[in-house]
Amino acid sequence: MIARLTGRVLEREEKAVILDVHGVGYRVFVVSVLREKLAVGQDTSFVIYDHKTESDEILFGFEQVRDREYFELLLRVPSIGPKTAMGILDVVSPHMLSQAVATGDVALLTSMPGVGKKTAERIIIELKGKLDALPSGSVFALHRPVHQETVDALIAIGYTQVQARQVVEKLPKDIATVEEAVKAALKYPASS
Repeated sequence: MIARLTGRVLEREEKAVILDVHGVGYRVFVVSVLREKLAVGQDTSFVIYDHKTESDEILFGFEQVRDREYFELLLRVPSIGPKTAMGILDVVSPHMLSQAVATGDVALLTSMPGVGKKTAERIIIELKGKLDALPSGSVFALHRPVHQETVDALIAIGYTQVQARQVVEKLPKDIATVEEAVKAALKYPASS
């Protein structure tokens, strides 16, 4: 089983990169944020989740071990396969996922690809308390009132809930008021 790959990026595809490792090209599926920051010809290393079935083998690549741990926890939820898990992590960061589970945010979870209401409820039930043990890596926790109010304000001016949370996570941690946070947030483009 492959646990890590280090090599040079040969190609960037829609949902994957082709990684040349000593003359062998591996297709590694990665989240769009990671794919976009990799340039063709760049050396990189991925933590790998090697998914094998009777007829196929698919490699999913992550920047850090904690990212793969979140992916593996999602796979433990009934009805979530690797492509759905990767789709979820492509839309939300591990920190946002933790917040959604902790607060029971079914609306955010159902806005993700491949996640209906029943699956969202299963995610919350199955992962409640399990994500807390993993480091999320975010310094901008959404549980503070100013951060949640900023998300609400961004939604009111046309952002989706996912876009608003993604933008709020990028903000500097020293912002103290909603007004400052909204002004700063408008400088960041909302990803789709």
